[in-house]
Amino acid sequence: MKVRLTPADTFTKALKRLPPDRQKAAIRALTKFQTEPALPSLDFRPLAGAPGYFIIDPQAGDRIILRKEAADLYVAVDVGPHDNVYRRWGR
Repeated sequence: MKVRLTPADTFTKALKRLPPDRQKAAIRALTKFQTEPALPSLDFRPLAGAPGYFIIDPQAGDRIILRKEAADLYVAVDVGPHDNVYRRWGR
């Protein structure tokens, strides 16, 4: 099943703060997510305590937060190192 994906301004700002190699990894992960959301390497899962929000792992140590808008539509809302993202999301 393919999904539609759009970036929020908060995601774009957070992405720009990452080094170029990690920016590319995040973009690759989102591209993979669009074509195959259940891909095991992405480790797609709900964000505990935040209904409608999900996490994927672009590469070791980073996380991308997604908000589900419809059955086939997600908004990328945050990206960054594991600890920073979880701190911002109160985890």
